[in-house]
Amino acid sequence: MSARSGRWRSGMESRRKILEAARTRFASDGYDKATVRAIAADAGVDPSMISYFFGGKDKLFAAALQAPGSPREPVTALLAHGSAGVGAELVRRFLQLWDATTSLEPILALTMSAGSHGPSAQMLREFIDREFTAQIAERIDGPDRAMRAALITAQLMGLAIARYGMRVAPVASADHDDIVVWAGPIVQSLLDGETFQSARKDLAPG
Repeated sequence: MSARSGRWRSGMESRRKILEAARTRFASDGYDKATVRAIAADAGVDPSMISYFFGGKDKLFAAALQAPGSPREPVTALLAHGSAGVGAELVRRFLQLWDATTSLEPILALTMSAGSHGPSAQMLREFIDREFTAQIAERIDGPDRAMRAALITAQLMGLAIARYGMRVAPVASADHDDIVVWAGPIVQSLLDGETFQSARKDLAPG
């Protein structure tokens, strides 16, 4: 039993190292140029270990998206008692997560690299939808919940790319409070749906 437990712990450690190496390599080289051999070398394992644990580069990419720091838990906690007044806090938590930890950085880097590879872009969309967009859609009221949740995702992912990826000024250097003041009401209006419904009536023909 002791030997078996030791092999299991060793195997889990190898798997962890492969995932860390894959996130770094996908982020730096992009999906197409990141090779299984290079990822294995970075992790200090034989390439066959990647096949053993993940089956191939596409499945490894999917697993790399399951990065620590999934947004699911913060989102569900914030919306546990409804969406009233949550918009500003959702933006603030989003910024705090990015600034306080590197655990979400692989998602941004993989977002930038996924565009060159259709399957990896699809896997990224599925991850974001499952862990973030769907969690919002399930917890807000009113019509067009899926559209409103998707637009919230677009707002926050766009903010992440502008602030942390492309370093667009002055967004990149702005204080959290300044961004929350501007972005919070936008997210809140999407959570509530009232502004959208009012605009839809105004744009209706006739």
